[in-house]
Amino acid sequence: MSMLIRICRRAVASLFPSARAGAALTAALALGASACSVVTGEHEAETKFLVKPTSQSTFSGWSEVSVSQDPNSVDGAELMFIRLEARDDNVPDLTFIKSITAEAVVDGVSTVVAKKSPMPTGERIVPLDREYHGDIRKFFYADEENGGYTVHVDWHGQVDLTKTIPPEGVWMRVLVAIRVE
Repeated sequence: MSMLIRICRRAVASLFPSARAGAALTAALALGASACSVVTGEHEAETKFLVKPTSQSTFSGWSEVSVSQDPNSVDGAELMFIRLEARDDNVPDLTFIKSITAEAVVDGVSTVVAKKSPMPTGERIVPLDREYHGDIRKFFYADEENGGYTVHVDWHGQVDLTKTIPPEGVWMRVLVAIRVE
């Protein structure tokens, strides 16, 4: 009995389009909740987002994913990791991002899921620090508008404007892994 991702909505509250990274997290949460066609074990989801230079040093955005069946139809789902990587080979590391935080939001209550600050020098692939270690199914809420269950993630952070960022921006790859029980 597979859950289907029904809709993915993204909105960016600033010029930094990081909400796509939130889509990776929420897609992974939905994948985990689906038990990946009733297959327990580890599963991954991937997406990308563009970090584009702006005159502001902060960014924020949100993303949502809805699934058709109740996430509680599996025994549990745990976030294993979220990893960022620059897709552009000309980027030596991710230090142009000063900080990043992902928060799952249910009924107006935010829970920090992962964050990172500062980014390590010389590393092109950076795992975020997992802040939430419990069952992620609790972040899904009944969503009558979409006829399913939705998870909402807010993303925010800071960009280091002293670092060189190409005018066209830097594409980031986001990999999220979950464990389904």
